[in-house]
Amino acid sequence: MATRRNVKSSSEEKSDNVPAPVLPKAMQAERMKNNPGPSIPRSVLLKLFGFTVAMLFGPIGCYYLATNYIFPGSTVLGASIAAVVANVVLVLFILVAMKEDDGEETKKDK
Repeated sequence: MATRRNVKSSSEEKSDNVPAPVLPKAMQAERMKNNPGPSIPRSVLLKLFGFTVAMLFGPIGCYYLATNYIFPGSTVLGASIAAVVANVVLVLFILVAMKEDDGEETKKDK
């Protein structure tokens, strides 16, 4: 279904709510170089990378160790241990994120 667009008269166009002009792509790219936006702190990226690696290799490694060495041939126990390890990594990630969030509030209070 098509929508109807209201066309403003010339007297209405002179209001204070004038939208910003649309810039060509080249000018937008140059403006982004001058103001790239908020940067992400290095410590945050390192934590994210560490938890990503732990989430990838922790459960898989525990499953392999459990099925081959701890409980040979028992894939159910290995999968259970891998699920527990995945949940532990998730809970640790949430706890670290909550601790980091509290640290920013105390800095603002001071």
